[in-house]
Amino acid sequence: MPASAREDRRPLLHRIDVLSAAVWSVFILLVLLYWVHQVLRGDEFERMAANNRERSVPITAPRGFILDRNGHVLAENEPSFALLLYRRETRDLGASLAFVAGLLNRPLEELTRRVERAPRATTFIPVVLEENLSIAEVGAVESHALEHPELVVQTTERRIYTQGTVAAHLLGHLGEATTEQLAARGSKGRPGEPVGQKGVEAAYQELLSGSSGARTFVIDSFGREVAESDRTEPAPGNTLVLTIDVRLQRIAEEYLTGKVGAAVALDPKTGEILAMASSPAFDPNTFTKRVTQTEWRELIDNEDKPLQNRVLQNLYSPGSVWKAVVAYAALTNGVDPHERVGCNGSLTFYGRPFRCSGHHGSVDLATALQVSCNSYFYTMGKRVGIDAMAEAATTLGFGGPTGIDLVGERTGIVPSTKWSTEARRHPWYPGETISAAVGQGPVLVTALQVARAFSALANADGALPTPHLFHIAENIRNGQRFVHRPAARQHVPFPEGAHEAIVEGLYRVVNVPGGTAYGIRLPGLDLCGKTGTVQVVAQKDTKKAHLLSEELRDHGWFAGFAPRNDPKIAVAVLVEHGVHGNTSAAPLAAKLVEAYLRAPAAPPKPAPSRELAESPAPLSPPGREAPPASALAAGLAVGN
Repeated sequence: MPASAREDRRPLLHRIDVLSAAVWSVFILLVLLYWVHQVLRGDEFERMAANNRERSVPITAPRGFILDRNGHVLAENEPSFALLLYRRETRDLGASLAFVAGLLNRPLEELTRRVERAPRATTFIPVVLEENLSIAEVGAVESHALEHPELVVQTTERRIYTQGTVAAHLLGHLGEATTEQLAARGSKGRPGEPVGQKGVEAAYQELLSGSSGARTFVIDSFGREVAESDRTEPAPGNTLVLTIDVRLQRIAEEYLTGKVGAAVALDPKTGEILAMASSPAFDPNTFTKRVTQTEWRELIDNEDKPLQNRVLQNLYSPGSVWKAVVAYAALTNGVDPHERVGCNGSLTFYGRPFRCSGHHGSVDLATALQVSCNSYFYTMGKRVGIDAMAEAATTLGFGGPTGIDLVGERTGIVPSTKWSTEARRHPWYPGETISAAVGQGPVLVTALQVARAFSALANADGALPTPHLFHIAENIRNGQRFVHRPAARQHVPFPEGAHEAIVEGLYRVVNVPGGTAYGIRLPGLDLCGKTGTVQVVAQKDTKKAHLLSEELRDHGWFAGFAPRNDPKIAVAVLVEHGVHGNTSAAPLAAKLVEAYLRAPAAPPKPAPSRELAESPAPLSPPGREAPPASALAAGLAVGN
C-alpha cells in the first residue's frame, strides 16, 4: 500500500491523551473535594448537620443572693419567662417579628432593633426578644409553635430587689450584656444575658453570676422538640454578704426622702460600710424588665440625677468640716494647740477683710473647732501655707481614691501651688490660702472621703481604713471561694498631743454649750463631730439665706464619730440646699449613731453546716430557699 494511503493517527491519539488527562483531573479533583469534606472538615459538617436537627436552649444560672450583714435579703430571684428567636430557623425574619409584635403588643421597631444589635456571627445563639412574659403571653406563643418554630419560650429567673429603692445605688442593677462587656470577660456569657451594670452587681459580677448551662433538643421537620439529647446543668452564683446594716440604711434614706444629699456610715477601724445613701434614689427593679423610653427619659432628664451615687460621684466644697483637716495641718507643723487667736467678727489679710460667723473673742484650737471660728483658721492657714494644708489633706486621704470596692469614684481636688500651675496654668495667690483654710475655693471632696478622714482622726493610732462593702468575715465563714482583699491599711501620724487636741475640739462641738451641734448631743454616747455650711452663691448677709430660692440656698454638712474613746461608727452627711449643717445634716448623723450604738444585741447566728461550708453555691437566707436552677454642686463655704 502506498504511503499516501496510510492514515495519520497522531491527532486522534493526541485528543485521546487530552481527554484522558481531563478525566483523570476531574477524578483527582473529586477525590480531593471528597477528602476535604469528609476528612479535613468532616467534624465541622457533622456539627452543621446536627444543628439542622438539634436546638440548644440556654439555662441561665441562678444569680447569687445579696444579703446585709445580718442576713436580710437585699436581692434574690423569681421564676420568669423569656421569648427567644432562633434566626437560623427563621424563613422570613420580618414576618416573625411582625407576628411577635402583634401577638404581644410590642413595638415592631423595638423588636427589630434588638435583632440588629445581636452579633450576626452568632446565628446559632438565640436573640432575646422579650423578657418577663406573662402566663397568658407564654400560652399565646406556645399555641403558635407549629407556625413559628423559630420562637421558643425559655424558663429563666428575674432579679428582685426586695427593699425597693433602699440601697439602690450601692446594689446597682442588671442590664443586657453588651459586646464590649462580653469581650472584657473573654466572651464568657452570651449576648442578651443580664450582667451587673452598677454597684456591687457590677463589682462582683463574676462572684454572683455563676455559669449558665444548656439543654439540647432533637427537633423534627416541623420544628417540634421530640427528645432531649444533652443537658449541661448551670452552676449557681455565690451568695454575697455585704457590710451594710439595712436598719441604718432605711433610717438614712427615710430621712433624706424629699431632700437631695448623701450620707455614709462606716466602721472607723475596719472600713466596713454600714450605710450608704444617695438621694434621690431609683428603683433597681425598673431595670429587671424592659425599660420603656418614658421611664428612661424620666430618670436621665431629672435635674437631681437620681442615677448618680452622690456619696462617690458628686464633689462638694467641704465647708467648715475642713477645719478639722487644717487643725491637723497646724499641729503637724509646730502650732501649739493652746495658742490663742483673737476674733472680733472679721480679720484683714492682704488688704481684704475675711469675716467670721461670730465674735468669738480669744480662742484656742479646741474652742475654735467648738464654735467654728473662721478667724482662727484663717490665721493658721496663712501661717502654715497651702502646701502644708495640701500635704495634711493628702495624708488624710483626700485628693485620691478611697479604695472602695465600687467603680465610678471621683477623687476631688486638693489645691496646692503645684496643682495651680499645672491645672490652672497660673500661680497660686496668697489670698486663696485664706479661703481654702475654711473649705472654700477650689477644695472639692466626696462624702466618703470625709467619713474616711474622720475615721483616721477618731482612731488613736491614726488608722486610715479602706472602705468596703464585701463582708470579709461573713463571706469566708460561709465558705465562699472568693475573697476581697482591701489595700493595706495606712496610718496617719499624730504629733504628741495632736490627736487628743483635735478630738477634744470635735467633742465640744456636740457636747458643750456653745458648740455648733450642741442640739444633737446624745448623752452617754459621746458623739464628736464638725458642722459645715457651703455657699452656693455669694451672700453679703448670711442671716437672710433662708429668703433665697431653694436652689440657691447653702448646703449643710456634718461629719463625726462615736464614742469618743473607742470609736465604732464614723458618719458624713451632706444635704444640698439644707442651709445649715447643724439643722439639716447633723440630726441624721445623730440618728445613725444612736441606732447603731443602742441597737439590741442580735441573736447568735447558727454555725453553717459542713456541706454549706464546703460549697460555693449560694446559701439560703433564714426563712427562704434559694430558687431552683430552672426556675456637682460645688460652692463657697462659710461659717458652721
